[in-house]
Amino acid sequence: MTLFHLILPTISDVLAPVFDATGGLVGMTLLANLAFVVVIVGGIVLQFGDLRPRDIGLVWENIPVGIGITAGTWILMQVTGVAALILQDESLALADSLTRFGILPVLGGFVGQILGNALYEETVYRAFLLPQLAKKFARMAKIESPRTAFLFALLASQTVFTLVHVPGRFAAGVEIGNLPTFLVAPFVLGVLFALIYARTGNLFVTIGLHALVNDPVLLVDAGGIVLVPLLLVVLAILVTWPSLMTWVGAEEPRSEPSS
Repeated sequence: MTLFHLILPTISDVLAPVFDATGGLVGMTLLANLAFVVVIVGGIVLQFGDLRPRDIGLVWENIPVGIGITAGTWILMQVTGVAALILQDESLALADSLTRFGILPVLGGFVGQILGNALYEETVYRAFLLPQLAKKFARMAKIESPRTAFLFALLASQTVFTLVHVPGRFAAGVEIGNLPTFLVAPFVLGVLFALIYARTGNLFVTIGLHALVNDPVLLVDAGGIVLVPLLLVVLAILVTWPSLMTWVGAEEPRSEPSS
């Protein structure tokens, strides 16, 4: 990833014709992260790790639920934004990003997240690294409690996830003295996404929510209030996931063992 940020300007120049030809729908974020998925996930994790796609959360039957939760959360964010503007007697107008850049580049940002950056990071740091470290800690440290092993793995894996963001922060001009402040968000979000994956077992839910955090494709500019429904969805998942899935018919009710 450090090398990636060093050669970022060159990559941008090389991929510029693709961006122009697709009207901004296909950009550097998508193509670069798809390359990471192919090389790191497909070539290293699956081949050298002797794992199947299902072992790292790529369970295709889980896609509909992931799409449903992502789409539902996005709709809630838009409704919240519109309602906030109406309550404040503000005029309703398309978001500045849509009027300035157009729909294809804006959609391209989200596509780059959900099929690129979020897909890669969730697969590697949540679906692969987290459970593998939990197994390692349980064996090497002889930790008998699965929860303790998970806690150590959670902190270790998301620390790695956070440190991977350091080159990007430097590339963005962050001074070394301010670096810790700018690394809090990746760590907290990494922990939240890890807990969501551990709770749901559905990688596509975490990919969708991750993409919405990074690029929510807002229809109106309503400020940070639109993040409230996203936070509520995350809390609902962490607290009520099994009963929620039973209620919508995605899982069978858990029967009590007979005495």
